[in-house]
Amino acid sequence: MRSASRREAFTLIELLVVIAIIAVLVGLLIPAVQKVREAAARAKCQNNLKQIGIAIHSFHDARGTFPTYNGIYPLGTGTPGTDQSANTKNVYGSWIVHILPYLEQEALYRGIADDVNNYGNGGASVTTNGSWDVPPSTTFGAIPSGYASFNAGYFQPAIPATYNQYTGSQQYVSSTNANGYVVNTLQWVPPRTPDPGTGVAASPAGYYQMASGTGKYKDSAGQWWNGPVSDPRPKTTVPGVPGPDGPPYTGQVGIFRPAYRSVNLSVLRCPMDPSVPKDGQVYTNWSVTNYLGNWNALTNGNGTYGYRASPSRFAMIQDGLSNTVLVSEGYGLCENRGRMAFLAWGVSGGGASGGVHNFGITYALNSSTQVQNPSGAVLTNAAYGAPNPTSIFQFLLQTRPKASGCNSLTGQAYHVPNVLMADGSVRGAGDNVSPNTWRQVMLPNDGEVVGSDW
Repeated sequence: MRSASRREAFTLIELLVVIAIIAVLVGLLIPAVQKVREAAARAKCQNNLKQIGIAIHSFHDARGTFPTYNGIYPLGTGTPGTDQSANTKNVYGSWIVHILPYLEQEALYRGIADDVNNYGNGGASVTTNGSWDVPPSTTFGAIPSGYASFNAGYFQPAIPATYNQYTGSQQYVSSTNANGYVVNTLQWVPPRTPDPGTGVAASPAGYYQMASGTGKYKDSAGQWWNGPVSDPRPKTTVPGVPGPDGPPYTGQVGIFRPAYRSVNLSVLRCPMDPSVPKDGQVYTNWSVTNYLGNWNALTNGNGTYGYRASPSRFAMIQDGLSNTVLVSEGYGLCENRGRMAFLAWGVSGGGASGGVHNFGITYALNSSTQVQNPSGAVLTNAAYGAPNPTSIFQFLLQTRPKASGCNSLTGQAYHVPNVLMADGSVRGAGDNVSPNTWRQVMLPNDGEVVGSDW
């Protein structure tokens, strides 16, 4: 007779039924989980655009214009004032670089700006002398390594550098030519004393009394003397001022410095983009962005200057801020062209020529070839890129790459693409938007009424 407390085990049929039920539930759950993940990712992308919109508006409130699409800001002299050479001490880069302080990246922007202030914005490799690579100034910066204080244009060593076993005073002992400027140095020098042989103060040479140990002469009192030492020279040279802290540096600076250009910012990345490598880098260690500025709205629309066109402002958008796209999502890597976050145009080491982060403007290839049509290229003389002529290239917004592949001049995303409007609002748009309507919201001053499918 079986014990009443003993429990029967599952039969094989019961176990198979349970497994089948679990499989059905998992099959129903996976799509639901995937939809939740996509919704969360899309919300993240929308939030990124919202933050970018706030940053652009904050920049405009503070400066009165949009950030430069690609170039320096503030503008320099000449036309256009966006070129690096227009003011080599102004920060150069994409519109994203200029709004970094408003994206809570003040430290990154300050590092770039300090580089530019010290070495210029050209981006070429420089060789610095570390703490001595700046001209004289009345403002004293950080005390160089090995020195304890600074007074009246002279650096005082942290410990007696040469006569550390003696008591004495600090006197001028040397000058160092640093970057074309004289840096005066003080050292601890024992006090001058009468010559022990004659009892008369020697000039210009003299002897100093030993604090301990054996010197050159020993007087009748048993005190050792050493020397001679030259008189301190007059302090007539111009003092130098230490430059940037740290050891000597050889390499690129500004946005081209690898430590800066490779910084990945989560606010610039859409987690649903499958095109970007896991390290978030394109070309030679350039961080990527999924958010592309509309050249038509951010600049004054001067096609002659292309990517060098001067920045626009809200008052110049006549079609209404709520009817004009300011920024759109796009694939970070498309047609083997990467959207570099800190350059909206340019040639990167080993990368494609021109147009790596353009939207609403064609990119220039070798021999000034302009890609103006998804099915081909047109040879033009616009070396700086030109606005996409609507008669040749229709503005398109695509959800996921089509069979023909992605197009680097369109707004695209793996989900329904999000766009930032000039009024700061963020909305989704999809393939149901007609090319003509997309053109209307991309052009800020066409005077047309936006289509009902927007």
